[in-house]
Amino acid sequence: MDQLQIKDLEIFAYHGLFPSEKELGQKFVVSAILSYDMTKAATDLDLTASVHYGELCQQWTTWFQETSEDLIETVAYKLVERTFEAYPLVQEIQLELKKPWAPVHLPLDTCSVTIHRRKQRAFIALGSNMGDKQANLKQAIEKMRNRGIHILKESSVLTTEPWGGVEQDSFTNQVVEVETWLPAPVLLETLLAIESEMGRVRKVHWGPRLIDLDLLFVEDQVIYTDDLILPHPYIAERLFVLEPLVEIAPHFIHPILKQPIRYLVDQLEQGNA
Repeated sequence: MDQLQIKDLEIFAYHGLFPSEKELGQKFVVSAILSYDMTKAATDLDLTASVHYGELCQQWTTWFQETSEDLIETVAYKLVERTFEAYPLVQEIQLELKKPWAPVHLPLDTCSVTIHRRKQRAFIALGSNMGDKQANLKQAIEKMRNRGIHILKESSVLTTEPWGGVEQDSFTNQVVEVETWLPAPVLLETLLAIESEMGRVRKVHWGPRLIDLDLLFVEDQVIYTDDLILPHPYIAERLFVLEPLVEIAPHFIHPILKQPIRYLVDQLEQGNA
């Protein structure tokens, strides 16, 4: 992908763990590579399809000097976050933050951290069978937006019977496609935090829930850890997930089963017939 490079922007600010760093301040140096499609900017002189690097450097300087953070990791992360928010056309950012005056008291050229993030598509299943079910889904989606998760598509809202053998009220289900620069484990943590904020209490396995947010896919990633399994292991068994999913992504290929979602729906319906 096309790249814009900004190298060694110097900013004076008051970040650091030691009191002297916050009182006296020091020089920091920012370099970054921003990836986005430059075709329209190059061929049509479309300025909306480009990044004004002069304005961006001014914004970085302003953002950099707004706060006083203990760690340069925090500063770099916030720069990446705000750059993605301000420039939706940017698909990937690699940002290095140098601290040449680091208080090491040894011969040293610089200390630096690098944050590298790329936007990616993900699919999230929503479900609720307590309270105002549709309102719960809308609230969860709004909370995703407020955390910088861009909603690309929303399926219709379906009413489905409970799954898992626990007697309970019917569910309202939906699937959304999102774009996010959050890594998959962080995206999962974000969804769990939204559930907690909305008041979900985990008592009965597969039991009633105010809101349920399941991370189904993050592009074609396959992950197996104690905290996260991708793709979600029950997708092919759950019609209440596949039906809304096929509405917005019928040709998406399951990265393990190697079949499009529409085939998985057909197979499950035939098996249930």
